[in-house]
Amino acid sequence: MRASNIVQDLIKQDKLTTNRPLTFRPGQIISGKVLKLYPNQIAEVQVGSQKVIAQLEVGLSVNDRHFFQVQSIDGQVQLKVLESPGLNGKQPSVENLLKQLNLPVTKENISLLQFFLREQLPITKETINMAAEWLKSSDSFQEGLEGIRLLLTKQLPFTKDVFHSLTTVLKNEPMSLLLENLLTQIKGENPTESGNKLTALLTEMTMTEKEKMSNVALMKLVKDWLSSTDQQKSKSALHFLQNTGFISSHANEESMVQQALQKWSKAAMVQTKNSSGLNIIPELVENNRAGSREGLILTLTKLQTILKNDVNGSIESKALSEIQKILSDIRGSNIAPPLSERDMTTIAKAIFQVLAQESDRMEIPARTAEWKQVLPILNQSEQSLSKLANMLFMDQGNLSKNQSNEEHILIEQMKNDIKIAGMQWGNSQAVKDQIKHLIQSIGLSYEHELLNVLKNPEGDAVNKADTLKPLLMQLLSEESSPAIKDAAEKLLFKITGFQLLSQEVGPLQQYIFQVPLSLWEMKSDLTMQWSGRKTENGKIDPNFCRVLFYLNLSQLKETIVDLQVQNRVMNLSIFNERADIRMLAAPFIAQLKGNLSKINYQLSSIVFEKPKDEKVNTLKAAISAHSAMSHVNGVDFRI
Repeated sequence: MRASNIVQDLIKQDKLTTNRPLTFRPGQIISGKVLKLYPNQIAEVQVGSQKVIAQLEVGLSVNDRHFFQVQSIDGQVQLKVLESPGLNGKQPSVENLLKQLNLPVTKENISLLQFFLREQLPITKETINMAAEWLKSSDSFQEGLEGIRLLLTKQLPFTKDVFHSLTTVLKNEPMSLLLENLLTQIKGENPTESGNKLTALLTEMTMTEKEKMSNVALMKLVKDWLSSTDQQKSKSALHFLQNTGFISSHANEESMVQQALQKWSKAAMVQTKNSSGLNIIPELVENNRAGSREGLILTLTKLQTILKNDVNGSIESKALSEIQKILSDIRGSNIAPPLSERDMTTIAKAIFQVLAQESDRMEIPARTAEWKQVLPILNQSEQSLSKLANMLFMDQGNLSKNQSNEEHILIEQMKNDIKIAGMQWGNSQAVKDQIKHLIQSIGLSYEHELLNVLKNPEGDAVNKADTLKPLLMQLLSEESSPAIKDAAEKLLFKITGFQLLSQEVGPLQQYIFQVPLSLWEMKSDLTMQWSGRKTENGKIDPNFCRVLFYLNLSQLKETIVDLQVQNRVMNLSIFNERADIRMLAAPFIAQLKGNLSKINYQLSSIVFEKPKDEKVNTLKAAISAHSAMSHVNGVDFRI
């Protein structure tokens, strides 16, 4: 079985739009064959596979084929003969038609016009001119032709941007590669506001699962160090960071806290969300730097109010009393600004406690983004991250005997955190939520969500603006280098292309998307298409639908799965080259039936086949999803 541009092959043969009835508009050129003649120059003309009754300008002969131009569609289609007949039903000269359209008779234009005629696409002088111009800038002439076919058969706006969006999808260049390319380009330039936001979002999307989990664990350590009210826990976290090499064993804690404070101060300047903890940091840093007694009193009074209102009793009793003492000393002129490192460290840790409380109310991705602003103060070398990752996935009994009991507890707590943050392949709801989050983060549903925001202005409009698609549009409107603009355009076209391919055709609906998927130590892409009848609420009917997808797994290699649902009865066909595929799947079939039964689905049959080339090509005509999911250590994922 050959893995070659599956998505491209499948989209080309999209069956939802091929049987649409012909539509005519004035100026359109068609190739037709005269079938019957009626009085008053009325004729039955066959155009492609369909027949139309039309008014002709001149009398013609039966069975002759002509190029016609649509003159009018009011009441009845009126056709004008453009070309002398092709006798015995043969196609008249394409070269002569190009001359009549005042278009150059070039090899490219001949191929383009022949393609339009073969695919029965609507021809006008303008469409041929525009298509010829677009093809000149296309990397592949054949992909360009396919993009034009999709554009016309799906009745999309005939514009250059739509054309580029479709051809970008047809190139089948992985989205993960486009994300990494843009991230590389942005990091090499002076950051802008949109560039900073894009860097954070792209970094999250391009990290492997191992990198993400290490960062979540590191976030936990930093939070325990800077915000814990338990002094022993704070010291254990700092000691752990030193043992793993994130902080030098000779580093001064107060100096490190000052660096963290400076990092948070800069982060708060570009924050779009209203975080009470973040907002107060720049104010504190600036007032202390300027030695402003009044400013510090005002800032600490605000912090005192926040501590009373936003945190629990244990923090209030400890941090609040410390802030009150420093505030009292400033007011009584016992302390003169600027404050000492020790006092600033005390205040900083109180603020970090507030931030910890705020971040705990956030979803995992937002929480990680919030805390990662302070992580650059750490030495995040490959060796340190690898050492931390090894500890996280090591049995408790194998951990170093030199570690304290508190450090063992920290490791267990970090393990619990990463279980929540990681992709839980055994939990279907968690997988669904993660994929949904990726779809929203990319902006594949941006326009739909923006419409809801316009209907409900009180909603979370800020979150919608910080997804990938609107940030790309913002970046392209700014002054950027040609390399950044090119990388951003390709990614924007890729996203828009999948949006364009997701559409409704009468009662049918299809949704196709691609998202980057991070596995343990590698990155890949997940591309899926769902199709079926539309329910009253606008969703695909789960009782009658079809899911087709292509998988490339490390052990099973290339696998085609065809899932059909009729009245909640499932028929599953699995095509794979391995002779032992049935034996490998056997232990899971009973579990699959049981789990499907729990959600009111009945598994009727599972068919395993070793596909022949013609069978693969037939399936490719129906499938339009490609999931390049592979893994390491010989284990494939089960969802």
